[in-house]
Amino acid sequence: MSHTVDPARLFDHSAFAELLNALLDLLDNEAPEGEIDAQLQSLQQHLQQQFAAEEQAMQTANFPGADGHKTHHDRALNKLAQRIAQWQQRHDRKVLLDYLENELAEWFVSHVNMRDFITAKHLSLPRQADT
Repeated sequence: MSHTVDPARLFDHSAFAELLNALLDLLDNEAPEGEIDAQLQSLQQHLQQQFAAEEQAMQTANFPGADGHKTHHDRALNKLAQRIAQWQQRHDRKVLLDYLENELAEWFVSHVNMRDFITAKHLSLPRQADT
C-alpha cells in the first residue's frame, strides 16, 4: 500500500482563509474579546495541524527543501503565538488587525506562492518504488 499524498488536497488553504476572514469580521464588528480569543485559537490550531501534515508529507517524499519549508512554518507559528500573547495582554484591536491583514496575510500569500507551490510540484512527481 502506497502512501501517496494528493498535493491539491494537502495545500488547499480554504480553511485558513475562512478562519482568517471570520477573525477579521469579528474585529471589524467589535465582537467581544472572548469570541476573538476563541477564533485566534482556532486559527492557531488549524495552522499547527496544516503545517504538521505538510511536514509529514515532505518527510515521506524525502523532499530536499523540507527543512527550509519547516523553518518558514516555525517562524510563522512563533510570530502568531507572540501576537496572540500580545493580544491577550493588551486587547489592542488595531495592532491585532494590522498584523492579521498585513503581516500574516502577506506571509501566507508569499508562502503559498513560493514554498507550497514548489513543494506541491515535487510531491506531484511520480515516485520511484523503493526496492
